[in-house]
Amino acid sequence: MSAEAGTLMRSGEGRSNDRGSGLRRSAPEVGQADWPSPGLAWGWVAALLVTYVFSFADRQILSLLVGPIRADFRISDTEFSLLTGAAFAIFYTALGLPFGRLADRVSRRKLVAAGALVWSLMTMLSGFTRSFGQLFAARVGVGVGEAALNPAAFSMLADLFPPEKRGRAFSVYSLGIYVGAGLAFGIGGLIVGAIASTPTVTLPFLGETASWHATFFALGAPGLLLPLLLLALPEPARRERAPAQPSLGEAWGWMGARWRLLAPFCIGFGLMVLAGFAVLAWAPEFFVRAHGSTPQQAGVAIGIAMVLAGSVGVLAGGALADRLTRAGRTDAVLVVGVIAAWGGLLPGLLFPLVPSATLAMLLLAAVFFFGAFASGAAPAALALIAPNELRGQVSALYLLAINLIGIGLGPTLPALMTDLVFKDEAQIGLALAIVGTATALASALLLQASRARFREAATLSGR
Repeated sequence: MSAEAGTLMRSGEGRSNDRGSGLRRSAPEVGQADWPSPGLAWGWVAALLVTYVFSFADRQILSLLVGPIRADFRISDTEFSLLTGAAFAIFYTALGLPFGRLADRVSRRKLVAAGALVWSLMTMLSGFTRSFGQLFAARVGVGVGEAALNPAAFSMLADLFPPEKRGRAFSVYSLGIYVGAGLAFGIGGLIVGAIASTPTVTLPFLGETASWHATFFALGAPGLLLPLLLLALPEPARRERAPAQPSLGEAWGWMGARWRLLAPFCIGFGLMVLAGFAVLAWAPEFFVRAHGSTPQQAGVAIGIAMVLAGSVGVLAGGALADRLTRAGRTDAVLVVGVIAAWGGLLPGLLFPLVPSATLAMLLLAAVFFFGAFASGAAPAALALIAPNELRGQVSALYLLAINLIGIGLGPTLPALMTDLVFKDEAQIGLALAIVGTATALASALLLQASRARFREAATLSGR
């Protein structure tokens, strides 16, 4: 790892002492010219993308089941939002840092394989639940499994691609968000439509139960094959490793010295994630309540919009980040983030307010495009400034922040507005407009404010 990686930023944070810190310069484990073959590197991207697709599909399927779950468990919008937000976020965020430290120390492919097995089993277990509390606990379990994925994936991708190619690689991986959620909405919508005329079904071991339970089996069971895919590929070699792994205190010291950069960076992207999860949680129900759509119609339409607009957006953002990086812009990834925040402001305000369902869907597609535009930017940015042996932990800190903000609050804020402020569930559109506008504006300002410090950190890191 370069000596600069252990040097504190010079904008008021002071300087670090590399001696004896475990972060001193050492010969890289793999030469900088010896990057993996494109076939292996992109093979890993494909495997991680498939894994992320299943992860997000398992996470997002609840959004199509608002009506039947609320009816069966007799819960409010706010209580339902806890299933899509807090239940998942509790351990997903709490275990992020331990899993990040593991990702810096153990086999990352085995870590991801174990996580995939856990979240797939817990998704299937959701189909056996008979109460709000049981479903809440099952969703906590899904979060435990999925917490292993991103810290390890971010670390592996940084070891597979040089800096000028990482934007595209991280963006392709981030397609999993939009393809996964799109599949959850599309396939879930078809399943919900197919079973709408059959209130109950008979399932193995469970007997007669509400038909919405079958959706969890349809999405969870294929995920049990993911460990076989992941373990078939070799572990990517780590680069620029220090002779001794830093202690937990040294890791926290490195991050703490950069809080003036990391705080607005994480909060800025976290607010973007908050807006995204608010839309993912409530867009299907918004079209049901505001435009009279069926869950099947809303799910399929939103799924198509997510896959198409989200895929184009994430690839366009990654390509722009790489192009700006090749042109010498050390803050290229943050430029992409700022563009995404400003670009999503107007469609995020208008899609819940226009009277036409078709126009609302087109504006929602624009929301998905700009939301996806910066999906690869943040992890690619962290790979530029974090030493190799801290990448898993720095990624986990970032994920802790954005998920506490995004998953913890995104589904719940609109629900609190409909339940406590407007006292009318039909106002879910107005609630989404308020949340989307406020978060986009704040995100743009925070990311813009981070650019100068990020340029300095990226220059000092030498990457």
